[in-house]
Amino acid sequence: MSLRFGQSCPTCGRRIKIRMEFLGRTVACPHCRAEFNATDKQPRQGNSEQMLMQRVERALRQAEDPAFTE
Repeated sequence: MSLRFGQSCPTCGRRIKIRMEFLGRTVACPHCRAEFNATDKQPRQGNSEQMLMQRVERALRQAEDPAFTE
């Protein structure tokens, strides 16, 4: 059994479990397929409406251009 840590996808917000061996690497969310850096540090909770709008904007940009990465 491999060790895992939890991280929320910065695009769709779903919490996923990532194997420790992928820490620091680029991973893809199994739900929305957005790519992001696997880190065990979570971003600070700010204005939830603003964070939601940022996720929506990222998802829209990725839908328009599948090669889009931040």
